[in-house]
Amino acid sequence: MSAQESATLVSKELTDLARKAGAADADLVILAEGNCAYFDSATGRFAVKASGAVMGNAQNDDWVWLDLGNVIDVLDDALSNGVTPEREARLNTLLADAVTAEGQKRKASIETPLHAIAFHLLGVSWSLHTHPTPVVALASSKKAREHFERAVFPEEAVMCGAEPLFTPYADPGLAVGCVIYEHTKKYLAQKGVTPGQMVLANHGLATFGNSASEALSTTQMAVKASRIRLGALTAGGIEFMPAAGAQSMVNRQDAKSHRQQLMDDLKKA
Repeated sequence: MSAQESATLVSKELTDLARKAGAADADLVILAEGNCAYFDSATGRFAVKASGAVMGNAQNDDWVWLDLGNVIDVLDDALSNGVTPEREARLNTLLADAVTAEGQKRKASIETPLHAIAFHLLGVSWSLHTHPTPVVALASSKKAREHFERAVFPEEAVMCGAEPLFTPYADPGLAVGCVIYEHTKKYLAQKGVTPGQMVLANHGLATFGNSASEALSTTQMAVKASRIRLGALTAGGIEFMPAAGAQSMVNRQDAKSHRQQLMDDLKKA
């Protein structure tokens, strides 16, 4: 298979994921909200949604390719030396120079850094970013960080990890990219595990995986967990799983086997 044929196949898979996530009844995104991306570790390049493309109406030419190393270089520079207009311009140039599978220039989404960070730090090949109503409702509340302290039921722990990664709000573009980059590094250093879900304050949700179906199913479980949190708040407050209990669900071999079987079944579907 040629490089272009491979890129075209990826575009089709991304289109399918975007349309599922963008379906009206899913309540994950509307209009041009949200994004998804795929990383090809063999080439060091990744495909992400073009700026302005609508997830629910995604087409195969709505995906553009960038070099992961170039985006990470800008993030490293900005994280070490600060976000400046010059560094913003460097990022914007990279986004503007992105190309479709057919080699046509089309600007990449401003949310591209989020996906680049996931591919660089988390060892995944698929990334899905959405704005689900229940997640954003909690993430926009006065006690947002507290609401995502830990998993609230076993299936959330198995699919999404024992503890969500919560990041504070920052402006779109390089600023939010640096905040996500910094907090992801801290999470990895402190927890020693990769986050299954990332909650962005006043913004949305990101989930990851090594297949499109894994990223989507993790999003679906995270959204269910946020609905449960909202329900618990109306019934007196959230009672999180004990820390040891949540982590044991992640570590249990039968839970790992169940998750793997689920992922295998989803790939076949």
